[in-house]
Amino acid sequence: MKPRHSEHGQALVEFALVSILLFIVVLGIIDFSFLFSGRSSAYQATRVASRFAATHPSAWTSAAKPDRTTIEGNLTLTAVSAVIQNDDAHLTISYALPGAGTTSTPCGQWSVSSNSFVAATGYTQATCLLPGTIIDVRAIYTYLFITPVLRGTLRSVTITTDATSYEEL
Repeated sequence: MKPRHSEHGQALVEFALVSILLFIVVLGIIDFSFLFSGRSSAYQATRVASRFAATHPSAWTSAAKPDRTTIEGNLTLTAVSAVIQNDDAHLTISYALPGAGTTSTPCGQWSVSSNSFVAATGYTQATCLLPGTIIDVRAIYTYLFITPVLRGTLRSVTITTDATSYEEL
């Protein structure tokens, strides 16, 4: 028995409505997969940069495209899908001297904008960058959604990664 024309048209309309929702869900899954991949990449890049800083504590640069022989270069080269900018708003490399218990004394940080080491009061670069110094690398990555529905509602997600290491002897 042949379906009537009205039933055939009804199935087409239902398919059109359901396929739009299915398409949005699939794009959302893909978008969140890229977000998770970028987050994972940013965390790994921060760990690699921190480990590099443990053996090269003063290998800094303010270059927009840093070389692999710098802390920033290790951060940006490892971050495959996460683009982390080399500026003070997105990258912080700070140093602290270990203290008793869980306390530590901040002794300075690298500033991209001034292209120099900024020592805390009472410290110099020579008295801060000593073996055993705690080196903290913090990177901020902004993920922009691909899917128009998510971009319209959530706009972007800020991922802050942080890795700490000790300067080696």
